[in-house]
Amino acid sequence: MFKSNNFIMQGRWRRTFIAATSIALASQVNFQIYAPGFILTLAALLLPIFLYFNDDINPIQLMFCIAMASPIFRGLLLFISHDGSVDKIIQFVVTDMVFYLTYGVIYYFLYWRRGVRNNSSFFLIILICDYVANFFEISLLTDFSHYTYELFQIIFITALIRTLLSCLLAFLYHYFTLMVRQEKHEQRYYQFIWIAASVKSEVYFMKKNISEIENVMKNAYLLNQDLKDKGTDQKQQDMALDIARDVHEIKKDYQNVIRGLGDYFGSDNNMPMMLSDVLKVITNYIRESIKQKSPNVVIEVKNNLDLVIPNHYYLVSIISNLIFNAVDALDDKPNGLIRLTVEDKNDHVILNVSDNGIGMDEETKDMIFQPGFTTKFNASGDVYRGIGLSHVALLVKEQFDGTIQVDSQLNKGTNFKVTLNKNKLLQEETAE
Repeated sequence: MFKSNNFIMQGRWRRTFIAATSIALASQVNFQIYAPGFILTLAALLLPIFLYFNDDINPIQLMFCIAMASPIFRGLLLFISHDGSVDKIIQFVVTDMVFYLTYGVIYYFLYWRRGVRNNSSFFLIILICDYVANFFEISLLTDFSHYTYELFQIIFITALIRTLLSCLLAFLYHYFTLMVRQEKHEQRYYQFIWIAASVKSEVYFMKKNISEIENVMKNAYLLNQDLKDKGTDQKQQDMALDIARDVHEIKKDYQNVIRGLGDYFGSDNNMPMMLSDVLKVITNYIRESIKQKSPNVVIEVKNNLDLVIPNHYYLVSIISNLIFNAVDALDDKPNGLIRLTVEDKNDHVILNVSDNGIGMDEETKDMIFQPGFTTKFNASGDVYRGIGLSHVALLVKEQFDGTIQVDSQLNKGTNFKVTLNKNKLLQEETAE
C-alpha cells in the first residue's frame, strides 16, 4: 500500500514538474499591452489544459510550482538581457507570481473542491480565474490606479478569447480520446459476444451428449450383469463395471463444466440485440480474422429488418459458421465475394449466405449435413474446429424451428438458404 501511494505521488510531482516547465517555456511567447510588464502569453492558454487533464493534482500546489518556475525564469531572462532595472524586473516577477497564485486559489475554491464537475462549469470558472488574476496583476503594475472602462474590456476580452481557445482544445482532445476508448470497448464487446456465442453453442451440444454418455454407462453396467449371469470370468465382469464407473465420473465432470459455463453464459446474461448489431458483430469479427490470410475477400451485408433478437448467441453461431465456410470455399480467389442477405417473409426470416467460390458436387452436397463430415484439414491433418454444418442445421431446427438448404455448382459458387420462424427468433430463451 505504501509503495503504491509513493508511486502515485511520484507521478503527480512528475506531472507538476512537466507543467511548470512547459508553462515557463510557453511564457516566452508573449506581447505587451496596456502597461509595462503586463503581457499576454501562450502560458495562460496552456494553463487550463493542464488543469483539465490533471484534476487529481491540488491546483494550489500546481500553481505554486508554476509561480516559482515561470516568473523567475522570465525574470532571469530579463536580467541577462538587461531589459529593465532590477526593481522593475522584481516587480514583474512578483506580479507574475500573483497572477498564477490568484488563478490557483480561485480555481481551488470555486471548482476543484466541488463534488460535481462538468465542462460548462469548468469553462465559466476558467473565465473568472483568468479575468480576476489579470485584474490583480495589472492593478499591482499600476498601483491600483488608472482604472478605465477600456481596461476592463481588454481584460475581459483577453480572458474570454484565451478561455475559449484553451477549453476548445481540451474538450476536443477529451472527446477524441473518449471516441477512441469507446471504439476499443466496442471491439472488446464484439469479441465477448463472439466468444459467448461459441461457448453457448458448445454447451448446447454438450448437454445433448449427456444422453449418449448415459447410454454408454448403462450399456457397460448391463454388460457386467450379463457377464455375471453367464458366469464369465470375474476379471471381465470387473472390467465392465469399471467402465461404467469411469463413464459415470466423466459424466459428473462433464455436468460440472456445463453447469459452470451455463451459469456464466446463461439466459440471465443474454441481453437482447438489434439484428443489425448482430450482423455487425459477425462481419466485423470475421473481417478482422481473415484480413491476413484472405485480404481480398469482400463481405457484403444487405439487411432492412429492425428486429430485436433475444436469443442472439445461437444466431451468431449459425451465420458465422456459414460465412467461414464461404471463406474457405473461396480458396484464395482474388475477387472473392460473400454476400449475406436478410429478407422478411411474413412469418419467417430468410437468411442467404452466398459465395462465388469453388462450389460442391452432388455427392458432397448430400454429405455436408451429416455428423462428422468435413473437408477442412490443416497441414498436419487435424480437423479444423467449429460446430460444423450438421450442428448448424440442428441449431436452425431446434432453436428457431427453421430449415437450411444448399444450392451449389462447381466452380460457380454456393448459396445457403436459412429459413427461421420469426416468432421463435423474437422469443426469449427459456431456462432449462
